[in-house]
Amino acid sequence: MTHSTAGGLRELWDDIAEGLIARGHPVKRFVLYPPADAEREGVDMAVWHHIADARPQSVLGAIRTFAALVRYLRRERPAAVVSAMPAANVLLPLAVTIARVRTRVFLSHHSPTDTHNRLLDRIDGWTGSLPCVAGIISVSDAVGATLAHKPATYRARTLTIHNALSERVERVLDALPRAKAAGDRLRVVALGRLSYQKNYPMLIRAMAEVPGADLQIVGGGEDEAALRTLVADLDLGDRVTFAGLIPRDAALAKAASADVFVQVSRYEGHSLALIEAARLGLPLVVSDVPVQVEGITARDGTRCGIVVPLEDPAALATALRGLQDDPARRSHWADLAARLGGEASNARMLDRYEAVLAPAAPAR
Repeated sequence: MTHSTAGGLRELWDDIAEGLIARGHPVKRFVLYPPADAEREGVDMAVWHHIADARPQSVLGAIRTFAALVRYLRRERPAAVVSAMPAANVLLPLAVTIARVRTRVFLSHHSPTDTHNRLLDRIDGWTGSLPCVAGIISVSDAVGATLAHKPATYRARTLTIHNALSERVERVLDALPRAKAAGDRLRVVALGRLSYQKNYPMLIRAMAEVPGADLQIVGGGEDEAALRTLVADLDLGDRVTFAGLIPRDAALAKAASADVFVQVSRYEGHSLALIEAARLGLPLVVSDVPVQVEGITARDGTRCGIVVPLEDPAALATALRGLQDDPARRSHWADLAARLGGEASNARMLDRYEAVLAPAAPAR
């Protein structure tokens, strides 16, 4: 990855790496640089190798970081590398080509490409067509559909591998007690980085129209101050709380104590938080964007969650009041969510990655 900031992407690679290691494959994890506050972001420096000590602050610094990446590849000579994040997807094929190593590169897309920097997206079409690139992975069909504008050589290398949880996380979720709603209050939970992508202002504004509901937001990020200000302006201080950036297991425990999971993101890839909430059997309320709709759709086409228009707090409030006022409706959506959560298979995800990578990195 470009950096090791806390979030679903780092969790996903930890899960996949640990799963492949358990199957006998030698796996290492590396990024270009750490976040500004690595300790607060919970980076395991013993697990994640950082090419540079900090984010480059100049063109010269960027060149030095790229040169260090080339030296790392020459020293390690990995059989295969899977990259993620737009900048990393562009830089890795170039570094492998310059390093003159026989590493097979697999790019991965975790969000629609129309949300990426346009220049990076254009360059990605060229670097992703280099001979060292053996495959281009999308974590959902909706994300894969946004690659239609890429060159033919690029498109010929694409495939979809849906995300799933690790077996350890599945066991943690299955063991968590499911607390029942107290009285008539509806407990809403949202998990994810406090950023533009997650669209928390819409959720907070909707909460102002659901007086019998409480919201807990789990995560940290750059928008925290602005979101706290919005909560204060709407006089929701006693009903909207911020749990902050906490360990994954603690975040899962907070989700298990909720009645409803809401994720009205402007875009996603295939959200781990959504899969976790489904595994817990929480009714799912998501935004009406293709990736989210795919994320709450079972393999037989059944929609297992409630979809609300993007940027429509009133519609979200109506959906939440419907779940609050009708226990049978809440139970119906909880059952569908649990069914969806049961379909997300760690073994199937690892089988796909192993099938793609094993020819380049045989178990030993």
